[in-house]
Amino acid sequence: MKNRTKYILAIVTVIVVAAVAIPLYVKSQHTTFRSEVTDHMTMLDKIELLQIRKITRISSAEAEEVQFRDQKGIQNVLKLFKDVELKKVQEANPFNDLPHYYEIRIVINKEGRFTEHFGVWVYSENTISTYNGAATRDAFGDFEITNNEFNFNELERIFNKLKEEAA
Repeated sequence: MKNRTKYILAIVTVIVVAAVAIPLYVKSQHTTFRSEVTDHMTMLDKIELLQIRKITRISSAEAEEVQFRDQKGIQNVLKLFKDVELKKVQEANPFNDLPHYYEIRIVINKEGRFTEHFGVWVYSENTISTYNGAATRDAFGDFEITNNEFNFNELERIFNKLKEEAA
């Protein structure tokens, strides 16, 4: 009888632990662009520079680049990512049918004391990678976009418009 009670208690314990651990693990895999990049900024921080590079998959030496410091233009680019929901994956698949991808580099002045760097690689409408220069571990993250809030074509349109204005 005592062994039976121990077995039942062990089974109940395993079920309770699994019921708590599994949802926490699943929740930790889902995040947003805002929590990965923009939530690291405070009200006193200022984005100094936003650089967008269009890199062809054939040769990374054939990259086109646009840099700007205009706050309105920076906000227009960041609005594209505002409501994007992400799911962490082991490795992003940057190889898709598109002939190019975009690298976005964000330089932030932290309260006038130092700068931080963030990087975002947009491989397609459903795959991105991020880099947090201030992170001491897990600086790189690969993600799959889980909602349809990101418009890759709009990023291309903004890039082409900025390139024309710079020329």
